[in-house]
Amino acid sequence: MVSTFNSVSNARPQEPSPTETAPRRYRFGFVLSTALGNRTRYENFRRFAERDSEVECVWAPVKHYIAPGEPDPFRRWPGALRTRAIVLYQSAPVLERLSSLDAVMIHMYEVDLLTAVRSLWASRPLRVISSDDAPAADPNYPLHPVELLKPAWRRALRLRIDVWRARRADLLIPFSKWAGDTLVEAAGVPLDRVRPVHVGLDLGLWRAAPKPEVEGARVKLLFVGADFERKGGADLLEAFLQEGLADVAELHLVTQTAPSALPNDVYVHADLTANDPRLAALYREADIFVMPTRSDLTPWAILEAMASGCAVVTTRVGGLGDLVVEGETGLFVGVGDVLGLTRALRSLVEDPPRRRAMGAAGRKVIENQYDASVNVPRILDAMKAAVDTRALREHRLAGARR
Repeated sequence: MVSTFNSVSNARPQEPSPTETAPRRYRFGFVLSTALGNRTRYENFRRFAERDSEVECVWAPVKHYIAPGEPDPFRRWPGALRTRAIVLYQSAPVLERLSSLDAVMIHMYEVDLLTAVRSLWASRPLRVISSDDAPAADPNYPLHPVELLKPAWRRALRLRIDVWRARRADLLIPFSKWAGDTLVEAAGVPLDRVRPVHVGLDLGLWRAAPKPEVEGARVKLLFVGADFERKGGADLLEAFLQEGLADVAELHLVTQTAPSALPNDVYVHADLTANDPRLAALYREADIFVMPTRSDLTPWAILEAMASGCAVVTTRVGGLGDLVVEGETGLFVGVGDVLGLTRALRSLVEDPPRRRAMGAAGRKVIENQYDASVNVPRILDAMKAAVDTRALREHRLAGARR
């Protein structure tokens, strides 16, 4: 697919003075998922959004479940209905204030659909959809394996709903140009409503470290993926055991779903969380990050690996083609191509200067394009501009009626 979007300057904005007391001009709500990698997105976005002296933020983090000890009004509700109810329940801090908000950023299907219906009669607030997930209108869209199990009629119905709610949005801020292209070219969303910007990483937490070559030391391979099978973990294990890779490298798996029986020199880290300093240390110590994912959009683990100076081996699915530059910051392999994965890993294991150069180039990409201290203000600026444009339009319409 040919990209519709041009790159945007990442000039670092001036942070407000701590003594600045200007009144807040905007009131924005944020309904954001905190499941899996989305926890990183929520923490990064909130950390930098709250520095904006013009914006009053109302937060509704949604974790999709009721934690032990929390009130659970839905404990007797059946499966899918219970999950939907929990999402809306946790979104209440924002949903209860919709009429007083200038804009609401949404990353939850249930809230998106609810506010899309509400927008048929209510013009406030502006609906801003920020996600790495575009409607699956592109035939090459990397559907989640769970979606493939659903009957065709159900997927078709969901697609029609997804396209409708995307077209009802006032502003869409996808995480990648790939998702932006899908929204415009495949789903028919007007180009002027789509602004691809990834939230980015807190580079104060994610730092690169020198990776000197130590004679006789094993090369460290790192995999990070909660869904071990979908992220290509089984393919990686098979590749690791071929062509003597296990003789010269060690493999670290950050996942809670790894197989119970693993070969020597494979280490599992099952207790790490988003932005965990121990996870950051694993990235800094790794030589190669490998995630031969079978279905993905714009995974955070790739960004974290590049920020840590790792060469990357992955597949070209979803928005990964926007993150990794073939031959410069990493290598692409085919989905399910174990032999190709083995050869790619072997080529980097045997060429330390090349993998170090890829790691350094990847760090530069993150600094230039995925710095949350730059990208979060860009996202807020897009929301402010949309609110101002609507206010000006309403003012002109009111003047024309007089």
